[in-house]
Amino acid sequence: MRKLSILLKKEFLQIFRDRYMLRVVILLPIVQLLVLPLAADYDIKNFRMAAIDRDHTQFSRRLLTKLQAGGYFSLVGSVPSWKQAEQMIEQGEADMIVEIPVDFERDMVLGRSPEVSVHISAINGLSAGVAANYVNSIAGDFATELAAEQLVPTPAEAKTVPTRIETAVQEWYNPRFDYKTVIVPGILALLITIAGLSMTALNSVKEKERGTIEQLNVTPMNRLQYMLAKMIPFFAIGLVQFTIGLVIARTVYSIPMAGNVFLLYGIVALYLVGVLCLGFVIANLSETQVQAIFPTFFIMMILILMSGLFTPVESMPEWAQRVNTVNPVAHVISSIKMVMIKGSSAGYLLWHWVWLGLFAAAMGVLSVVTFRKLRA
Repeated sequence: MRKLSILLKKEFLQIFRDRYMLRVVILLPIVQLLVLPLAADYDIKNFRMAAIDRDHTQFSRRLLTKLQAGGYFSLVGSVPSWKQAEQMIEQGEADMIVEIPVDFERDMVLGRSPEVSVHISAINGLSAGVAANYVNSIAGDFATELAAEQLVPTPAEAKTVPTRIETAVQEWYNPRFDYKTVIVPGILALLITIAGLSMTALNSVKEKERGTIEQLNVTPMNRLQYMLAKMIPFFAIGLVQFTIGLVIARTVYSIPMAGNVFLLYGIVALYLVGVLCLGFVIANLSETQVQAIFPTFFIMMILILMSGLFTPVESMPEWAQRVNTVNPVAHVISSIKMVMIKGSSAGYLLWHWVWLGLFAAAMGVLSVVTFRKLRA
């Protein structure tokens, strides 16, 4: 027992002396428990809705208000024309279009059942299916509410079926709610994230463990050349992995390629630059590969699970959705889906270009600064 107690004392002293590892071991599980459960909620919130109100009556306005009242849908635009609403879907500004027909109120007062058109972007199959069910349910409740207020004929008065609202739901881009169409583009982003982040971090830290980085520091090579030499091979590997994944997605899973493949590679290349620089930052702050593994795993888990790859972003709380606007994984997944499935052009990806560019620039600067602090 004495020998065991001595060994245990040595191990605990070694652990507590490594302040970096101690902080990682204690803080990361706490952050994961606080953040990750938010990504496991399948109930949609603030599903973005564009409205075309062709009736402009009290009933049509009440229906739009009721759709927003439950917190499931948020009105991001009330537009007069179909073309404007369609552009909002294509640009990713809206997830659904609700079109209320002319004479909506008159038909309900006369005991008819008007048809409301609902067009949903099914690029995220799970949330699209849930949203369609919510619209049907809310429209039914609205008709019942009007009947209770005696604003529309009751079944006894009409001597027919009760007045109701018919919803004609049309799913865009993924009409069969095919889960492979939703998940495969996200897995493509996952592949390049793992390759770019973990491989760069571990490979760079290996130089410290072997002591070869000290030898490299006395050579004429400057810091930028060293960083480029470390990152360019993994940049090429990431593009090769993405190409292989793209071929498999097209040939095995029949995922469409509706957009420009060069645009797709452009957005992936920009994302890879940021991820590689982030991996280099982790390497600069770590002394061993074991130290690098913990933050790498933590960062990948947070970014991936909060990106909407496995659960809809719309199911997260509003504050988490706002935080997710700076998540680079969410931007690259959305961009890949928009190009492959929607066929979006570069202009429609402007918001994603900006955020991925800022991410790449910030990580690039941070990688240089942290390297200089450690090795100046």
